[in-house]
Amino acid sequence: MTTLNERYPEIVRFHGHECPGASVGARVAEVALARFGRHDTGNEVVAVSETDACAIDAVQVLTGCTYGKRNLVHQDNGKNVFTFWRRGDATGIRVSARPGGDAYRDEATWALAEKIEAGVASPQERAAFAVAQQARTARILAAPVEELLLVEEISGDVPAVKAVRPTEPCEDCGDQTSVATLHNHRGRMVCPACHLAAHGGVLPPDHGHHGHDHAHPRAHAHAHAHAHPQSPQDNGHAHAGAHPHPHHH
Repeated sequence: MTTLNERYPEIVRFHGHECPGASVGARVAEVALARFGRHDTGNEVVAVSETDACAIDAVQVLTGCTYGKRNLVHQDNGKNVFTFWRRGDATGIRVSARPGGDAYRDEATWALAEKIEAGVASPQERAAFAVAQQARTARILAAPVEELLLVEEISGDVPAVKAVRPTEPCEDCGDQTSVATLHNHRGRMVCPACHLAAHGGVLPPDHGHHGHDHAHPRAHAHAHAHAHPQSPQDNGHAHAGAHPHPHHH
């Protein structure tokens, strides 16, 4: 079995750069591999990621759980939390970044990142930020897993396999859309984007009770909980408007 050090260059190539977040994802994947092994025929593993930041690229490279295979589920909760399940025996683990550890920027690093994004950082401050990121990446890769991550056994329902469904045109924009995501909006089968636009960009709390009868036999059933805008995730670079408190990277 190849080691993390052997495969780390592959993560960097896939992600596009080396950064603390991708390194955290590598350590998360390391835990999942030790518990379940890599996803393969006869060893079906599914991952649920509660972030779309850098770490998830490393998870895809190492575990074989990817969006394209539909065994990677994204829940946009803005958390450095990853859940892994083995379908064969329905066992699971929850892996999260330990608060206060190197998985998160400290206040000084956030201050530098915000100056860089604002375009007011000096060359010396930019260099200091890069050095800090490199040092933190090295610490993340070398740290004992218990200092970096929290790991717990979990039980429950393994996420269902998302089936490939046929497509039909959205009655507003005309784009071919999976029938699994079409919405019956007042008698018109529309894609999620057109459905949101029909509500002025914000779905009302009672949207499931005004003309959404889902008459189409293959229409998507409305969920009553919808994602809200998330704070920008730290992806290894500085971001404008970044949250002032320690976040991923």
